[in-house]
Amino acid sequence: MLSFAATGHEDGMKLQSIQILRGIAALLVVAYHIRAQEVLAIGGNGLSEMPFLNGFVNNGFAGVDLFFVISGFIMVYVTDGVRPGLKSSLDFLFARATRIYPLWWFFSALMITMMIAYNLLGFGANWERALQGQPMVPYLFKSFFLIPQYAFPLPAVGWTLVHEMYFYAAFTLILLAPRRFLLWILLVWGLVIAGGAMVGMSKPLAIDYASLVLSPMTMEFILGAVVGVAVGSGVAWRSGLMTLVAILWLAGSLTFHRPDDLALITWNRIIEFGLPCTLLVYGFATLELSKRQAWLVPAGIGALTAAMISFLYGLPADSPFDQRAGAAIVTVLVGAVAMMASLWFGWLGGQSMPNRLRRTTPYFEACYKGLARLGDWSFSLYLCHVILLTLTRLAFGFLGDIPALAPIFQLGHKGPLDNIALVMVCLAASIIAAGLSYRLIERPMIIGFSGLRERLFHSDPTKPQVG
Repeated sequence: MLSFAATGHEDGMKLQSIQILRGIAALLVVAYHIRAQEVLAIGGNGLSEMPFLNGFVNNGFAGVDLFFVISGFIMVYVTDGVRPGLKSSLDFLFARATRIYPLWWFFSALMITMMIAYNLLGFGANWERALQGQPMVPYLFKSFFLIPQYAFPLPAVGWTLVHEMYFYAAFTLILLAPRRFLLWILLVWGLVIAGGAMVGMSKPLAIDYASLVLSPMTMEFILGAVVGVAVGSGVAWRSGLMTLVAILWLAGSLTFHRPDDLALITWNRIIEFGLPCTLLVYGFATLELSKRQAWLVPAGIGALTAAMISFLYGLPADSPFDQRAGAAIVTVLVGAVAMMASLWFGWLGGQSMPNRLRRTTPYFEACYKGLARLGDWSFSLYLCHVILLTLTRLAFGFLGDIPALAPIFQLGHKGPLDNIALVMVCLAASIIAAGLSYRLIERPMIIGFSGLRERLFHSDPTKPQVG
């Protein structure tokens, strides 16, 4: 068992490993939605073929589970050492609300403007589909302020932010109590959610405050908070092994599960995605704090190998149980072999050719920094990508009607070129837009509200840019 000094967190300090996980979570969600746009484009052209993106991408929504665990961890991590009390609680809530709402309002307004233009151009009655029979004004009010309701907010990815704002409000109340009671509060909170499930009060979706409070997905936030307590205690137990196991567990779950499994959106989702994500956050955080990031090399190699195997299997979302189980087993086994091979090569290379091995360090550091940068952009990426994907699909539909361009832009055309082109353009456009959004919109908002917060509260127990 290793331990590291549990010290206070300096202003502006970030765990780069957690930023990497944020970037990975965002990419999973983006890939999942690219696949959805691919299916829409193929069907819109009146054609039929299996989408290019399958395998683990079918369950890419699990990036949300990783986001929730990270949120719970961050809430505990950044408030370590904060004195309990009303002022600290309000300071925290202000920091979190100003981190979420301004950028949400920007993209929500942009999405509404797009829908108005979409209808004016005669492309379809999307308002009726969005409203789900609700009056427009109450719907938009709840959507803007992330209040639970029957219909999804605009953009639809905002349903996760409804949960996030509930987490922040609940943790604001927790900060009123002395820190020594935190674990007990988390335990009681978890028991309340489990009790609600036992008496049949859990719902798959948070359509009102009761279903939001008793949502099983809150357990992922609680699990992340427990990890925050463990990391704050300064103990790191088998961090490297935990990380490798978490990656293989998550790879198997991503390959195995059917997205239309109703149980998956309740407690099965917590077991199959929430638990490995919890181990992943614990492993990444403790590896960085104990300065043992070298473990991330076999972890990354194993993850990439497992993802490649799952993707090459190419199983559609509705594959039968035996096919999914077989693909998951092979994915996990090959990923484990890749991890062991990289560990062996690292040990052998360190013994026989340390200088050559050392020369590979800059490449791994570049990947590390690149993914951490993507993690910085993850909130912008999460909010903007749906808009970019929709626009890209519409552009492909227009260009695909030109006979000479059909092989590249008409989804469902013979051959994979059109599918690959859509995936690459969607991915590149989303990442570029996220980077611009972070630079030009999100970061200036963070700086501006951070200054206002300093003037209002005259203290700085948490940093909005950390979360």
